[in-house]
Amino acid sequence: MKPTVIPALAAIAILASAAGFAQTAPPPGTRADTAFVTVQPQGQWLTSRFVGQAVSNQAGQNIGDINDLLFDKTGRISAAVIGVGGFLGIGEKSVAIPFGSLAFTADATGKRVVTIPLSKEQLQAAPSFEPTERTAYMRAKEQASEMGHKAIDKAGELKDMAGKKIEDMRGGPTPK
Repeated sequence: MKPTVIPALAAIAILASAAGFAQTAPPPGTRADTAFVTVQPQGQWLTSRFVGQAVSNQAGQNIGDINDLLFDKTGRISAAVIGVGGFLGIGEKSVAIPFGSLAFTADATGKRVVTIPLSKEQLQAAPSFEPTERTAYMRAKEQASEMGHKAIDKAGELKDMAGKKIEDMRGGPTPK
């Protein structure tokens, strides 16, 4: 599940804060700084394309993925929140690094590649990032993790119950 409002707002903030963005004349009765952007300007990216983007180290190893972007009131992106470790989001740790430390290139097929000058071990040893806001994506991820833990517990209980039932059907404990 992916939030749609936060990336959209961040994209608007990025587009609005960039110098020289494509725009049309404002409708009558509106201020000039509220003009609409009708086409994505060359060299600008949608934040929705960054969330989930793999992050590699300089050796080309995948070391995490972008979970979120932090931006200030002026619309300037200040940090990227990268998820490291875990499996399918369970056990993952979030680390925020300055946005300026990300490098953007393209591979042979033209696909964007995001790299940082840190190893997976350095990210895992870094302090965790704790947001003060909870997005719908974060809440869904937490619920999925909680449901996964409950499923594991329930599977253990069912296994124990099945073992007891088999033991009862055989007429007592099985020799070891």
